[in-house]
Amino acid sequence: MHVRRMTLEDLNNVVELERKIFVDPWSRKSFEFEVSNNQFSFPLILEDQNKIVGYAVIWRIYEEFHIANLAILPEHQGKKFGKFFLQQILKNTDECKYAILEVRESNHKAIKLYEKFGFRVIMKRVKYYKNGETALVMQKIFNQEDKTESK
Repeated sequence: MHVRRMTLEDLNNVVELERKIFVDPWSRKSFEFEVSNNQFSFPLILEDQNKIVGYAVIWRIYEEFHIANLAILPEHQGKKFGKFFLQQILKNTDECKYAILEVRESNHKAIKLYEKFGFRVIMKRVKYYKNGETALVMQKIFNQEDKTESK
């Protein structure tokens, strides 16, 4: 497995995977903005045997490390790809004081993974998603040990 920065050349594959994985997928324009224009964005690709099997969009906004989008191909879920990818993602926190993300309340696999990494539910966003589903807002506060372990 290998993690690298997302490029414009990746977007055909990323958008196809996004549509396959999510009910309300991000648009190609959204990904283009993240790769090319958003100064706070840190988009990543997870590859296995030169094939994209996951991707993430992270925003580093001053003290906040916001995981805006994180996906692993369904056929690679439950096989430690998500754990590996999240470990690698969290190595990029730099001077951030906490990480935050939204996850569908029904996405029990993802919630369990985030909890293993020290994320805790801090609030709910009712009817956050287009289909009316609630999002859980999860946060991880970084301490000195986190910074030392992730290097």
